[in-house]
Amino acid sequence: MSNNYSLRMEGGKVFMCCGKAGCPSVEIDQDGLVNIADDFGSSVKMKIEEAELIKSAVEKLANQDDKQ
Repeated sequence: MSNNYSLRMEGGKVFMCCGKAGCPSVEIDQDGLVNIADDFGSSVKMKIEEAELIKSAVEKLANQDDKQ
């Protein structure tokens, strides 16, 4: 799978950019929670330990699709 995204830091946030407007962002708030904002105006907060599992969860789902 090809990935045309890059990471950009700005004002305490990391943006996942593809070269267009409305990039999703990730930041850690004053309570130590990860805030992930998508490019549709929604956001979710979670513990850092939960956010660290996202990559593995996506890989597991992607591998499941390959086996079907």
